[in-house]
Amino acid sequence: MMEFELLENEFADYIGTKGCITINTGTAALHVALEALQLPQGSEVIVPQYTMIATAWSVYYSRLKPIFVDCDDSLLIDIDKIEEAITDKTRVIMLTHVYGRVVNMEEIMILANKYNLRVIEDAAEAHGCTFDGKMVGSYDIGCFSFYSNKIICGEEGGAVTSNDLEYLDIVRDM
Repeated sequence: MMEFELLENEFADYIGTKGCITINTGTAALHVALEALQLPQGSEVIVPQYTMIATAWSVYYSRLKPIFVDCDDSLLIDIDKIEEAITDKTRVIMLTHVYGRVVNMEEIMILANKYNLRVIEDAAEAHGCTFDGKMVGSYDIGCFSFYSNKIICGEEGGAVTSNDLEYLDIVRDM
């Protein structure tokens, strides 16, 4: 087994997903996570207004349209404002867990299921955080960064986690 495969297996076990694909950066993890969904050009992605610019860039790099939603006082996306931003072109809710603060994933998944949307968690600053006992990055698609200022650092690097193994095969091919 290669060293990267050991890292992927152990990180997937830690997060609680069936798989993990390591990527060169956290920004690339977000970009590849979107590209692997193979969405039509111009599809809309809900993103929080307060986030690292890489979150919005990944949407732009994928030829998709970011739809910015205000954040609440905790600096997390305001869940009460997401539904009014959803249109017939919305395909993804991309949220950011900020400074170890975690978005209410139960409410996010209820919205995602109601509108048949995918959820990408930007968990670059949330390694090891949980919501209601479940690790962030394990709800649908998780994206992590291993940059030197992150909780788990390796100077550079990132990862995409998911229980959707067919989706992860596409991520690996990319």
